[in-house]
Amino acid sequence: MEALKTFDIKNSIVESTNELFETMLSMDVELSASEGSPGFEGGRITGSLSFAGNLMGSISITVSDEFSRVITASMLGMEVDEIEGEDEINDVILEVCNIIGGNLKSNFNDAGMHCVISTPSITTGMNFAIESMHMDRYENYIFISQGHKIFIEISLKPEDKSAVDAKKQLSSIDIQKFGTMDIISSTGDKVIEFFDAMLSMDLELTDTADQEPADTPKHVGTVNFAGDVNGSINVKVSEKFAHVITANMLGISVDKIENEGDIKDVIGEMANIIGGNLKTAFCDSGLECVISPPSITAGKNFKISVLNMDRYERFTFKFEHHDVTVEVCIKIDEASQQKSRAAVKEITSMATADDQQQNIDDLVSGASDAEVPAPEDKKPTDTRPVAEGQAKSADDASAMEEDRKNLDLVLDIAIDLTVELGRTRIKIKDLLALSPGSSISFSNLEGEPLDILANDKLIAKGEVIVENQKYGIRITKILSRIDRIKNLK
Repeated sequence: MEALKTFDIKNSIVESTNELFETMLSMDVELSASEGSPGFEGGRITGSLSFAGNLMGSISITVSDEFSRVITASMLGMEVDEIEGEDEINDVILEVCNIIGGNLKSNFNDAGMHCVISTPSITTGMNFAIESMHMDRYENYIFISQGHKIFIEISLKPEDKSAVDAKKQLSSIDIQKFGTMDIISSTGDKVIEFFDAMLSMDLELTDTADQEPADTPKHVGTVNFAGDVNGSINVKVSEKFAHVITANMLGISVDKIENEGDIKDVIGEMANIIGGNLKTAFCDSGLECVISPPSITAGKNFKISVLNMDRYERFTFKFEHHDVTVEVCIKIDEASQQKSRAAVKEITSMATADDQQQNIDDLVSGASDAEVPAPEDKKPTDTRPVAEGQAKSADDASAMEEDRKNLDLVLDIAIDLTVELGRTRIKIKDLLALSPGSSISFSNLEGEPLDILANDKLIAKGEVIVENQKYGIRITKILSRIDRIKNLK
């Protein structure tokens, strides 16, 4: 893909990072001339997300534990010593990753490289490295803020297969089926099959896993899901067992393994096959999604977390004294859930309210620019203008009566009427700083007409009046009756 070779990743990352630190953190940040890994000392935290679609890869953002607390305090408008636990820090790092990664994704889409992003994951620890294998472009940047380093890594390649429509959405999603899906059957069987067919190893599902010391070196292969389903699947083995698996795959003895890249390739392929099988199960259930290329996290004393998921599944397999742990963390995309809920709500509403929505649609589609007839008990003597000297035809009378009946069906539906004083945009820290007595400035100027909304749709403009010690709104401008009905759709 030629567009990937020429795309200006640096400018996109610099703009997003500068804007984030300026608007949301009120902190100065600048791009460092240094290249390569910054070499963090002590604990650190990494937020990672994947790209999938026409463009595939990942972005990782790493800061020290100390600076993660500074960022969190600044974004939440508090002091560092007021931070109560890891959850607040993780949420802020996830948001930082989402903003910078999301802006990069938008720029890719604008350049014709359509992709979606996965839910970010958090990796914490002191000794680990995350790598996406066999990418076409690797970029990394170091930013400096208040003497602290922000390390951003990007790895990308074009989709291996034919182009996919990353924006595709299904018209119907079975959320109940997602909640009852037997993940252990979809995933566990594939794990056992992989080890049997490709490694000649007999795995057994076990209820208990051996407790390994925290500093035991390990390899974790990860693939992420994006689309109707978001989340990830992690396949974890000890470094020692990773060597055994690789040797079996290559048909050599363990002591003949010379390249660490071979080990990462094998663990990555294992995660890719297992994740791909689960993705197929999702698609068969009506949940369209794509998976990212596998990434490998290697090291010790680290933990990978994926927050705010609908389902967490963890199961362990055993081969002799070695463990293979599979963790699945997934949720349905919020937009997909809303679409499904809206479809259910619409069906329920139509079934319980005598097709009221259809009546509104029919009324609107058949209405002209003339005034809508008044209901039967309030109609004037002449409800439809007729040219002078022209008699009403039987068809006209019948149509008028039908419109009146349709309108009668919806006149008693309750709607929410709202008056909007104005709108504004503030920083998160300013929102958290609000207290009794605080004032908020809106964009509207004093004396401007106020917006009057029906079911969140603009229907009129008005001005404030006070009558008998009660506030009200005098309407100064209003949409036509037919436009008001249209806005109820």
